[in-house]
Amino acid sequence: MVKYSFGDILIIITLMYWITYSIVVVIYLNYLTNKYLVPKSRDSIIKDKKLKTQQEIVEKYKNKNQINLLVLTGGGVRGLVSLRVLAKLEEITGLKAGELFDFVSGTSTGAISVSSLIVGDGKGGYKYSATDIANNYYAHSKSMFSAPWYHQYLTSFGLLAPRFLPDNKLKILDSYFGDLTIGELAGNMLVPVYNIDQNNLQLVKNWVTPYGQQNENYLIKDLINGASNPPMIFTPICFSIKQKNHLLIDPAVILNNPILQVLLYVRGLLPDKHINLVFIGNGGIANEPYDYRSMFGFGLYGLYQYLFSAPNLSSRLYIDFMEDYLRDAKLFDKNISYFAITGMPKSPMSPTSLSKRNFKKIENYAHEVIEKNQSKLQELANILTCERKKQ
Repeated sequence: MVKYSFGDILIIITLMYWITYSIVVVIYLNYLTNKYLVPKSRDSIIKDKKLKTQQEIVEKYKNKNQINLLVLTGGGVRGLVSLRVLAKLEEITGLKAGELFDFVSGTSTGAISVSSLIVGDGKGGYKYSATDIANNYYAHSKSMFSAPWYHQYLTSFGLLAPRFLPDNKLKILDSYFGDLTIGELAGNMLVPVYNIDQNNLQLVKNWVTPYGQQNENYLIKDLINGASNPPMIFTPICFSIKQKNHLLIDPAVILNNPILQVLLYVRGLLPDKHINLVFIGNGGIANEPYDYRSMFGFGLYGLYQYLFSAPNLSSRLYIDFMEDYLRDAKLFDKNISYFAITGMPKSPMSPTSLSKRNFKKIENYAHEVIEKNQSKLQELANILTCERKKQ
């Protein structure tokens, strides 16, 4: 009779555990694949709904002298900062943010915010204010950034698959948008998204353009879920329209700040109008230097630093370029005004932490940004509403 030592038994138990765990993980990941990555047709919901036409956009603004454009970036739960600033503008003007801006654009959490702001109320106005969205932000974030314990366990807390399931996030998006398509939004929106099935980065618009890249009349919740879906954070969802598959993910790794693309597009669409471009930051621009003071900062670790910092560096490049350009533009281009409502946080704020301490830091930073930019916000409020006052 073979006798096993305690060490032998421990090794056998450990081996059996990892074999069982591995089998269960494979079964679970296949289940998630079939649930979320097998395309589901949206044709029966979208039916014959259409996007607006470019001519309708041009006609709508033919009697306006200035166009107000809002851009928000990604940053996870730090997106609350931008909403608090917009809520302050609403307080000053007595108008909802959707009424203040003719075009809106955002990436990741910014895409969720701007699309919510331009949902119509069915009476010619806007259903949600920035104040409404900000006041529900903590509760909605807690619901979105959640997953059952077994998902965390079977994915090794995000190592083997996205850390969170999309179901709760979709419920919240559904509460805002239902089955509305982007063509049914009351305002005009440009949202960057990476379409894996089409293998391209799209600047999705809720109107048809006669030339250039075209996009479908997506369900708002499908587009915004994808646009705010970092593949390491949330499980993506595949759907189809007219037998063409679409798997959308957050473009922030490639394009976190679309300010240049959006400005150029709106400028081309309405070349004779004065554009007031408003960018509201959320404290997410990188200020950490690259660590190159020893050889430990290079090699594979150096590659990690480079890839990790690239999106933030790209975002900072856009802002720096815009500020440099607009300083010079005063001499040759009087049809663009640029307003950047930003600040520098005193301490890091996590984009994913749902702790009350992190949210307190975010709220405090939002208050600091508002206090620091009081005079600029008052000036901006007057500029954004000047044509309305003349009517």
